[in-house]
Amino acid sequence: MIGFFDSGSGGLTILQGCRKAMPDVSFVYLGDHANAPYGHRDNQAIVDLTKAGVDALFREGCTLVVLACNTAAAVALRTLQQNWLQEAWPGRNILGVLVPMVEAVSGVPWADKQPSQQSVDDVRTILLFATTKTVESGAYAEELAKRAPNLTLIQKACPGLVDAIEGGAGTLPLYGLVKGYVDEVYAALEGRKVDAAVLGCTHFPMIEPLFRQALGADIPLYSQQDMVAEALVRYIAAHPNYEIKKAGTIRLFSTSAQKDITGWDKAQLSEQVTFEQMAL
Repeated sequence: MIGFFDSGSGGLTILQGCRKAMPDVSFVYLGDHANAPYGHRDNQAIVDLTKAGVDALFREGCTLVVLACNTAAAVALRTLQQNWLQEAWPGRNILGVLVPMVEAVSGVPWADKQPSQQSVDDVRTILLFATTKTVESGAYAEELAKRAPNLTLIQKACPGLVDAIEGGAGTLPLYGLVKGYVDEVYAALEGRKVDAAVLGCTHFPMIEPLFRQALGADIPLYSQQDMVAEALVRYIAAHPNYEIKKAGTIRLFSTSAQKDITGWDKAQLSEQVTFEQMAL
């Protein structure tokens, strides 16, 4: 089985993209709603919470876990891979959502640490909207600089936006927040051309139309849902040693007693999609 871990409901956008791409594969999702959001937490807390979530998914039988949370991927992924995974769960792996986005934006495969001639000649200005912690980690800026050195990345932290999405804020309040962040970036750019924008938080595709409205219809938008699904399909094909159960079931877990997870109405769950509470 493939597991997905997120601080809340944002990773469901990744799960739904992967479900569409691999309808016969069984998935397990864990949202740490009891401790959400992660964007304001210190790095050690993010590492500890992410490790607990991944460990729980492995105990549920997952052989591969995707950190469907940019904050967790940016802050905790490398630490868990290097200092914990092989000793605790040999033969299993953890992937992140940052890699497919870096590949898509730079046009350079992750394994290639040096820019291609095309990426060297690539002169663009890209906006990144993410949580405060993802921006502070510098992960996107560092990896894109290696592969596309002439690309200018403008990062914008969006404090409060994940909380508003998780809290079920209406369209008008959410658009007000998005419009405020976009307007701040545009004001700082002073009319300079923007070539594309990146939604660097898996919660943000839930309100993608609001970003499109605020940015303007002529700004291409990178969203992780399909990119991660395509990358995961390629990864599984290249690593058949991961025993991927193909029963088409989805098990949803939350660390909160909430009655539904945003994007999956409990009343509409079928025999193939179940919901349970889990304590970390």
